[in-house]
Amino acid sequence: MQIILVSSRLRPVRTLTLKPWHIVAGIAGLALMIFVSAFVVSWLSLHWRLPMTQRFLHAVGHQDARTVETAFNRNLKALASRVGELQASMMRLDNQSQRLSERTGTPVAAAAPQGGAFVPAPFPEESLRLEIERLSGQIEEKSLILNTMEETVRARLLRRMLLPTTLPVRGGARLGSPFGERIDPFGRGRAMHEGLDFVAPFGTPILAAADGVVVFAAPHPEFGNLVEVNHGGELITRYAHMSALAVSAGTSVRRGQEVGKLGSTGRSTGPHLHFEVRQNGMAIDPAGFLSNPVARNGKSAGKT
Repeated sequence: MQIILVSSRLRPVRTLTLKPWHIVAGIAGLALMIFVSAFVVSWLSLHWRLPMTQRFLHAVGHQDARTVETAFNRNLKALASRVGELQASMMRLDNQSQRLSERTGTPVAAAAPQGGAFVPAPFPEESLRLEIERLSGQIEEKSLILNTMEETVRARLLRRMLLPTTLPVRGGARLGSPFGERIDPFGRGRAMHEGLDFVAPFGTPILAAADGVVVFAAPHPEFGNLVEVNHGGELITRYAHMSALAVSAGTSVRRGQEVGKLGSTGRSTGPHLHFEVRQNGMAIDPAGFLSNPVARNGKSAGKT
């Protein structure tokens, strides 16, 4: 870039040529002058304590203090809110634990009773953080206990659904022959009766005593029309001498679902249901499972 200087004192006319580094040097020099001037003015203001400078610094300092105080109060409020949320969670966990404890019989240490008038007290930030850590730890511990109790409840409910506790004859029945030794009804001497005989009208619906899967549903030489239901853990119930079958092998059944009709097929002297409970292949007295007292207290009135 060229600059032409024209003046009555300049003979002849002069021409200045500005190169890029001249411009850069000029800008740098100007910036340095501004910086030095600002530094000098600031130093003089602070050294001589000029009123205008003092007011400016005081305003800046006051604004910074307010900003810091606002941020600190906001942080305290957030921490206090978190403490409140954790305390509410603790109360919910305590209530759930207490309800589950009553259902499972598992003792749970309850929180000590407290009370009194509310008197606000300062809560420093560090104390709030420590309280959050304490409550978080307690919530984690109680959550583990609660999960264990819930698993216990679910397991008990599942076992209850799979245990054959429902009377397998719709409308009730009379106990004909109990579990244990007896005289064989066909004259072959003493024999072990491995189930219960329920006497009811011919064609009465026969019901599954618990949830399970049908593993056998077909005629049997001695049991006649027979259904076997597996309830898990090698626990099996048998429903024998039926006049008709209502399920097939591989079918899932629910407690109280019809599996057939009462009859007198197979080795039988008359219409009745022969009901067995077997665990790992061994016969168990069904009266120990059935909730209906007819299985325990009914009088013998018939033979198989």
